[in-house]
Parts: sequence; C-alpha cells; structure tokens
Amino acid sequence: MTFIQAVERVYSHYADFNGRARRSEYWYFILFYYLVTAALSLFLFTQAGIVLLGLFNLANLVPLLAVCWRRLHDLGRSGVWALLGLIPLVGGVVLLIWLAQPGQPGPNQYGPDPVYRQAPPAPGLAATSLLSVKCLTGPMQGQTFSVGSAGLLLGRRPDCHVRFPNGTPGVSGLHCRICWRQGVPMLEDLNSTHGTFFADGRRLPPNYPQPIAPGDRFYVGDPSNRFQCIAG
Repeated sequence: MTFIQAVERVYSHYADFNGRARRSEYWYFILFYYLVTAALSLFLFTQAGIVLLGLFNLANLVPLLAVCWRRLHDLGRSGVWALLGLIPLVGGVVLLIWLAQPGQPGPNQYGPDPVYRQAPPAPGLAATSLLSVKCLTGPMQGQTFSVGSAGLLLGRRPDCHVRFPNGTPGVSGLHCRICWRQGVPMLEDLNSTHGTFFADGRRLPPNYPQPIAPGDRFYVGDPSNRFQCIAG
C-alpha cells in the first residue's frame, strides 16, 4: 500500500470501526497527519493559521481513532485497547509497540487478512495444483517441486518437502513455505535465521505471507539457493 492509497483508504473509511487495517495503512496516515500538522504550525502566528490547525485536528479525530481501532483488530486485539493511549507514558509506549507489529496472517474474528484480500489471483492458476518451483542454483539445482494443496515446506528438517543438506549456507531447519490462501499462492518466511528474499533483494517479514506468481524468483537464506516459480 502506498502513501496516497493509505490516506485515501482512511478517509474513505472515515468513521469505520469494523474490519482490519494494515500496518502500512496506519503508519502512512500517521505520517500524513503529522506532515500536515507541521506545515500548518508554520502559520500559528496568524489567526487564520490557528483556526486551520484547530479545524484540521478536529476533522481528523474520528479517522485517527478509527484506523487505530482497525489496526488493533489486525493484531487480533479489541479496538478498545486504543484507550491505553489515555494512560500517561506507559499506555502510549505499549500501544506504540503493538501498532508497530505485523498483523495476524489469515482471517481472524475481525475479518479477512487485508494482505490476502488485496493479492490478485496469480495469472494462469485456476487451482491449487498448477504451481511448481524450480531450483536454479544450490544443492538441488535443476530439480522441480510441485506445490500441492498442502503447500511446500523448505528447510533442513527431515519433514520438509524441499530438504536441504545439513550445512547448506543460510538455510534453517524450518526455513520457509509456500501455501495457498483463497486460491492465491503465498511465500512465507518461518522466522528463519538468515531470511527469505525475493530476487530484487527484498526480505520477507517473518510469518507474514506474500503473494507470488509464475515467473517470480526468490532465494532461501543465501543468494546461492535460488528458486523460480513456474506454472504447471
């Protein structure tokens, strides 16, 4: 979600206390709020500046509370916890730590995961049996692994579908997996030591699945362990 998209979404859900808000939605809007506040503060020496700042703060009171409420829902917590901010110092610190955490993967009691909901269907994938991953480099170079309905587990443990030899650089015992969410294939790092990365170097947040599609490339722990998603 981009900065503009986040601001538009918050204002389009002005007084909506239902559902969930992604971490990017909340923090981009907070950034927008403080940027505008700082800009208006430059004119506090004028009566018009004081009025504009007051009106802006008043107009944003409800959407600020609403997006915080939905952000807590994304963590699996009741929005009532937003009232922690009323407790001097300690309450604000606890609330800040919570709001900085990634949301719960998958649906929870407050609604579907906003990350999954926004993920487009992978091109050419009509069922959860039409995706494979091919090892481009590493100890299993040239091998292809089909992603069935149960998904695909990668790591050094014996129960992994793609099992790396012990001592493979950067690979944890239980490293990452490919799973299905609402018909969309997702790549999820399982809190590995050295991380899971897309080909452009972006590291996946631990336990926070990201959509993938045929043609996408990723590597496991070390750039020498590269894979590519393929259709079929």
